[in-house]
Amino acid sequence: MAAPNEALYVNKRLDVVMDTIAVKNKAVRYAPGFRIQVYVGNQRQEVDAAKLLIYQNFPELNPYLTYNQPTYRLKVGDFMHRIDAERYYASIRQLLPSAQLQPDKIEVRRSLSIK
Repeated sequence: MAAPNEALYVNKRLDVVMDTIAVKNKAVRYAPGFRIQVYVGNQRQEVDAAKLLIYQNFPELNPYLTYNQPTYRLKVGDFMHRIDAERYYASIRQLLPSAQLQPDKIEVRRSLSIK
């Protein structure tokens, strides 16, 4: 059995290592995950309508609108796991049948806020 002082020394070293890991984990902003693409096209009114529809029905999902002339792409959500994305995907497809589930780089902190 270890002497009491030795056990105390090991615990202090372990605390330092755990604190270092916690700090590194907080610094991670992006990770591989999934988003749901709800619109691809070149009509600004259509992408705005899709964005509004998603916001009204799923206000907890963050929208990501990109424009690469002449195409608008609207993706929603920050899902760490595919199974979480699939739950929303089924509901979104009822509103927007052309929606697609896609792997994407997501924001870790936002993914934690999706229930």
